[in-house]
Amino acid sequence: MRIRWRLPLAFAVATLVFAGIVALVAALALRGAFLDRLEDEMSRQAHQYAAALEAIAVDAGGTATGANGGATALQELTVSVGTAADARFTLIDGAGWVLADSQADPSALENHANRPEVAQALNGHEGRERRHSATLGQEEVYVAIPLPASQAVWSGGVLRIAQPASRIDSMLAASWRIPLIVWAVLLLPTIAVAYFLTRSITNPLERLRQMTAQVASGDFTHRTSVHRNDELGELGQSLNSMAAQLEARDGQLGAEMERSSQVLTAMSEGVLLLEADGRLLRSNPGAERMLGVDLAGMVGSPLVLAARSFPARMLAEKAQKAGRAITEVLELPNGRSLTVEVVPLQSPGRQASGTSSSQAQGGQTLFVVRDETARRATELMRRDFATNVSHELKTPLAGLSLLAETLHDTVREDPEQAEKFVARLSAEIDRLVELTNDLLTLSRLEEPEAVAGASFLPVDLTPLALDMADEVRPQADAKRHELAVETPSKSVVNGDDVALRTLIRNLLENAIRYTEPGGHIALRLRADQDPGGHEWAVLSVIDDGVGIPLADQKRVFERFYRVDKARSRETGGTGLGLSIVRHVAERHGGRVELESTVGVGSTFTVRLPRA
Repeated sequence: MRIRWRLPLAFAVATLVFAGIVALVAALALRGAFLDRLEDEMSRQAHQYAAALEAIAVDAGGTATGANGGATALQELTVSVGTAADARFTLIDGAGWVLADSQADPSALENHANRPEVAQALNGHEGRERRHSATLGQEEVYVAIPLPASQAVWSGGVLRIAQPASRIDSMLAASWRIPLIVWAVLLLPTIAVAYFLTRSITNPLERLRQMTAQVASGDFTHRTSVHRNDELGELGQSLNSMAAQLEARDGQLGAEMERSSQVLTAMSEGVLLLEADGRLLRSNPGAERMLGVDLAGMVGSPLVLAARSFPARMLAEKAQKAGRAITEVLELPNGRSLTVEVVPLQSPGRQASGTSSSQAQGGQTLFVVRDETARRATELMRRDFATNVSHELKTPLAGLSLLAETLHDTVREDPEQAEKFVARLSAEIDRLVELTNDLLTLSRLEEPEAVAGASFLPVDLTPLALDMADEVRPQADAKRHELAVETPSKSVVNGDDVALRTLIRNLLENAIRYTEPGGHIALRLRADQDPGGHEWAVLSVIDDGVGIPLADQKRVFERFYRVDKARSRETGGTGLGLSIVRHVAERHGGRVELESTVGVGSTFTVRLPRA
């Protein structure tokens, strides 16, 4: 029950109790007064009838044979008087025996000398008594007066009058009704006053309750409007101050959490926080990227459901058992190489109790995952690069050494053969120079300073494409290729003129080299726009050559990678051309794409942002 109804009800009950007490006290007081008045009236009646009884007694005693007749006359008179007065009259002699009784047979009654009121009257005093009557079975009021002792009939007896105390109950009923009527009249005003008094307390309390409910739900901006100069006002001010402090701390906490979230999101490392049972509590985009799964909807669920190949549970148990951070290297089925640092965490309760980490098994575990795939691939590429460079340099250098020795031996004996050796020597030197130039170009493109947009100028790709087509046309003609060029009137990009020329030349030479004699090669330049509204210059080199197997298409842009090494040596080339193409495209903010089918041909497409 709410306070606003509890207090009025308490007032009503208190008023009722008070009225009942007043009525009870009043009834008791009035009953005593009424009984006193009844006794006085009974005393008056007793003295009035005593004279009549004395006259009858004189007449009865005046005759010699009238004793029995006198007793009968007394009984009849007593009954008559008692009936008229609606009271019990009893005539008792000086020895305490009943001579006459208006409501009972005198001969059947016991001696009354020991009755208090009779004893007082026998001693010459008026006796009054209130007690329960065994004869009548109810509370009676007794008044006894002494009679003259001159008459032999009663020999100084007593006249007693008795009336039931219940006769005053009807009068007392009014005394009960009056307080109740007063209570009923005052009830509604009392409840109304109590209700409005209660509202003056409960309304501010309700506003305070609403304010605390808002704060409990996380709305720390809510303030209460209790303006009073009492305890409720002080409580309202304290709650407002508390809410302001909570709002400030919540803002600080929110800012710190936002910064932490931004830091966590920006981290290149993957971060995972797991419960002891393997449920995911927190992750960042780095972890999703490294594991190759979407963890956004996995919070609260076992990580193994999304990343089955990541042995999180096993690593967590190992770290918890060791009681310290451990580092593991994982090779995932998707080809990623990960270094995982596993840190067992203690709960605040365990830290406060001083439990050592070695004993705190079953807590949360933090995983910091680093992707070592690129680094390992770079190391592998460096090893391959050193091997390939050594091999590529060793072959022409060995040829040069052999040709030099042969030339030394034949220059005098066979000048014609020596001239052929000189031509081959020149070709090997040209190949070595080309390899060196490509290495220098690739090295320059891989320098950190060679970022996209550095020292770029507007370049029209249309004349560049035409120039490069004319430059390689003799090579195409030598293999009877049909080289077609399709370009718009103008296609401008921001870039490096020399690098873009190298890109186009390498694509054309690659197509000429790996297309069978009499093939068809097309150089196309067009404009394109993606759904985001960005405009691109799209350059494509299409051939109907041998094609590239699907398994090799992702690696053809690596340095010194050749699909068919034997054919590559026969056709020439350094193995760096397509790698240079990729670096030039990426340096210009673009990308290179490949579509190829073995025995059908290949299409290399370069997309560059238009100026």
